[in-house]
Order: sequence, then structure tokens, then C-alpha cells
Amino acid sequence: MSETFRFRTWHAAAFLAAIGAVSAVSSSRDARSYWRGLKRSSKAPPPWVFPSVWTALNVIQLWADLRILNDREAPDRKALVGLRVTSWLLSAVATPTLFRNRSLAGAEAATLAEGVATGAAVALLARRDPLAAAALTPLALWTAYASLTGGDEAGAVSNPDKLVDRLRWEGAF
Repeated sequence: MSETFRFRTWHAAAFLAAIGAVSAVSSSRDARSYWRGLKRSSKAPPPWVFPSVWTALNVIQLWADLRILNDREAPDRKALVGLRVTSWLLSAVATPTLFRNRSLAGAEAATLAEGVATGAAVALLARRDPLAAAALTPLALWTAYASLTGGDEAGAVSNPDKLVDRLRWEGAF
């Protein structure tokens, strides 16, 4: 009798390690000094908060993802997996957008879109799997908060932005 494949905790841990490696490789050597030099909103948390918050958010969203992946009978499983993949891809895009392209506005857009994808997953999960929905809710709230504080006058608007400047120069807007 063959057992149905199930995603395990070690799969999530390996995925998180791979995401961490991609983030480290896609960052820049002077990321820390660049981050310190950015003008930030007075409503933004201090820089030391980000690693702790993102680590916790990654762990709890992976827990929810395991529930989603292992619930093969869910009628909206494909949509949920698509939303979760989208969320992870947008998260992965934010780091090089910010640190390699020097675009706070681009990183904020990716973060906001990640929050929208996560919010949509929460809405789909709310009735069928409230625990998974509850686990993803902090990510949706954090990305909304980060987008608001990063996109205000003291954030994306007042910092130099190489990507926005390049798009202006190319006539994109």
C-alpha cells in the first residue's frame, strides 16, 4: 500500500534556507550602509526590528503553506498555491529591487502586491482553514504597514530611486 506524499517540516526548512540564500545573493555588498542611509518615515520601526519580524513571518507562513499543500481535497487549492507562490516571488523580488536597483518605490510596490496576494489567500482560507488564515494574517498586516510607511513622504518619495529615474529617462512615465 503506497502512502500519499505529504510535505513535511524539513521541506519547509529547506525552502526557507533556499529563500535565505537567494536573498543573500540577490542583495548588494553595501546593503547595510545603503539601508542606514535611507530617509525613513517616523512611523517606520527601527531597522533592527526587520530581521526578527521577517523570520517570524516566514516561519508562520511556511506552516500555513504546509497546510495548504497537504490539503489535496480543497476545492480552491490551485488558487491558494498560486497566491502563495506569487507572494513568495514578490518577496524574493523586493530584495534585489531595493538593494541592487536602489529602488525603494519598486520594493514598496512588490511588498504591497505581496500583501494583496496574501490577503487574497487569507480570504480564501477564512472559512475552510481558519488556522492557516490566522497564520497568514500577520504577513498581510505587516506588508500593508511596511508599504504605507515606506511609501510616504519620508520614504520612497524623498529617497533617490535609480529604477524610477531610469524609467523616467526611458520615457516610461
